[in-house]
Amino acid sequence: MSEKRNKIVSTATRLFGRYGYHSVGVDWIIAEAGVTKTTMYRHFALKTDLIVEVLQERARACAASLEEALAQAGSPLARLQKVFEWHQEWFDADDFSGCMFAHAASEFPSKGYPVHTAAAEQKVALTRRIEAILSEMMSRDEASALAPVLVMLLDGATLSAQITGRTKAATEAWPVAREMILARAHVTPVPPIPTPVPAN
Repeated sequence: MSEKRNKIVSTATRLFGRYGYHSVGVDWIIAEAGVTKTTMYRHFALKTDLIVEVLQERARACAASLEEALAQAGSPLARLQKVFEWHQEWFDADDFSGCMFAHAASEFPSKGYPVHTAAAEQKVALTRRIEAILSEMMSRDEASALAPVLVMLLDGATLSAQITGRTKAATEAWPVAREMILARAHVTPVPPIPTPVPAN
């Protein structure tokens, strides 16, 4: 990505994240990014193209950051906990303003519209990543059924942190998620320790 294109995308990401998509106009982005209209329209002919690029770049960055966090955990359960901890660290960030993908889907509700599609793709990718980890602990069908529920828990925690200021929402959601996971996990029970037989 060229330096000016990167500047446009990073500026748009900041403004969209803070003020929303419809309220931020192209002229505002141009002024903040310090580029000309010619440069803007050379890279992004339509505002929609820029929004999609912002969402896709944000999705790649989030996925890479999450994978880095997951690499620090060993067992599947520990990795799933790390997903919630990763969200908690996001909630604790000074620039936290909610989920850009959820906001995009809300502002562009028409399914099939490029912006809505880009937002939905991020949710699908996160769901599949969680499902892959769950599949190490349970059947594929069980993992497929549970993964969207865990994403709903995370989405609810995100909304709670944004709207009500419940900043520890992801931490609070994890015990609920853990119980749901363990209820479906195929855990081999630990055999009881045999009682010693007294010597005659």
